[in-house]
Formats: sequence, structure tokens, C-alpha cells
Amino acid sequence: MDIKELKITRNPASKINHPWEYARSRVIFDILKPYIKHHSLSLNVLDIGCGDLFFLDQFCRQFAPYHPAAAAIDTAFDDTLIAFLKKKHQDLPIDICKNFQNLKFNDGHVDIIFLLDVIEHIENSQDFLEFLLRQAYIDKNTLFVITVPAFNNLFFKHDQWLGHYRRYSQEELKRTVEDAGFQYIKGGYFFFTLLLARFIQKHMDTLLIKKDDNMKGIGDWHHGKIFSFLCEMFLLGDYHTAKLFLSMGITIPGLSTYILCKPQS
Repeated sequence: MDIKELKITRNPASKINHPWEYARSRVIFDILKPYIKHHSLSLNVLDIGCGDLFFLDQFCRQFAPYHPAAAAIDTAFDDTLIAFLKKKHQDLPIDICKNFQNLKFNDGHVDIIFLLDVIEHIENSQDFLEFLLRQAYIDKNTLFVITVPAFNNLFFKHDQWLGHYRRYSQEELKRTVEDAGFQYIKGGYFFFTLLLARFIQKHMDTLLIKKDDNMKGIGDWHHGKIFSFLCEMFLLGDYHTAKLFLSMGITIPGLSTYILCKPQS
């Protein structure tokens, strides 16, 4: 969850994460499994723009046999929020920072870097990606996992409220990472059933005047566990359906797009 969305929740300590967050986490886990299963001992990971640490918490629990050592960074953190998150996730090996200078890794190397719905918030995303490649803890084997909202023609006021500069097609995202000095490994879309909902939402937005203080995001989710679980299962069914079609050579677009990449050798 984005820090901005976390701050509008009525009670952050007791909030329910959106089923989209659960489903996206499981999509990423499925994509990563072939690359993680070859690791032994510990796995060093870094989540940039980590928000409320929901994804990193889920990752550390899902891949606990690999003894992940995790670092989380978000420039929107303040000392109060860091203290709250450290207490909430105190049972997990997560180091929380608010700037890159404070990042530390046991062996000086990061195996996986997550940029999950982050670079659309950065005005010059290519410069930022080039900056990451210059960091000492990055080497030719570091795997980058990048997700972004898809299709710029679906950009509307809610994107602006979230601080987005753009949305991406798969081709645009691939060109961005390659121009920054990365080697493309694989990519695709997920959550095709949400495309129609976003299309309707965008066109309703042109008819209704909604003030920024009335905007809501996934941080406002307050439905019960059963309904949330059913929504999550629906989205996972969406992902696995698209995955099946992709295995037959048919690409189905979705509301999100992702890329796995690594530094060029």
C-alpha cells in the first residue's frame, strides 16, 4: 500500500489490506519461483518504495526456507511511521530505512530488488534506474522485479492524486529498462478483468467533479474477510487464465504490467 493511501486509513493498526495487494503478491511469487528455487542459504532482498511493508512481510513468510534478509526503503517515511512499522513487523528480518545512504547488507550484495508500482511516481524514471545500477550492492546477477500500472490512455485524475507521472505498455516499460542499462528477461500483463472497470472509472471521472480530499485508494478497503478472500481468488483466477493463454502464445493485456530484468553484463 502506498504511504499516501496508508495515511488516509481510519485506523492503520487494524486495517485490512486490499485483495488486489494479496493477489499481486501471489502473482509475483509465482513469477519468481523458477529464479528463487536455485538459491541456497540466505536471500538478500530490497524493496524500494515499500509503502506499508505488506509485500515484504508476505515475501519473507512465503520464502522463509531461504532465510531472506530484507531491507525496505521509502522516501515518504517519517520517524513515527518507521517506529510503527518496526513494531508491527518485529518478528521478521526487515531493516527499514528512509534513504539509500542507510542501507546495509550482510555480504554487500542484493539478490532481488523490488520496484512494485514505484517508477511511475518518478518524473525521470530512467535516471533513477541508472542511479540504482551504480550502487555497490548491485552486480550482474541482481534480479529486478518491476511492476507498473498499464496503458497511458487509462491515465486519469486518480493517477494524478496518487502522484503518477505516467502509465506504461509492456513495450514502453521494456524500452525504459533497456535504455537505462538493463537486460530484459521476461515480462507480461496481469489482471485483465480490471481493464473494463478502469475504463468505466476513467469515463465516470470525466462526468463527475471529485475533490482531492474525497479521493480514495486501496487504503480505504474495509470489507470483511470472506468477501476480500473471494475477490482475491477471482483476481488469481484472472492471472492463471491469462498465464494459460500466454503458454499458447496469446498475450492478454491487463491493468498491470511487469518486467524481470538484470544489469547488462
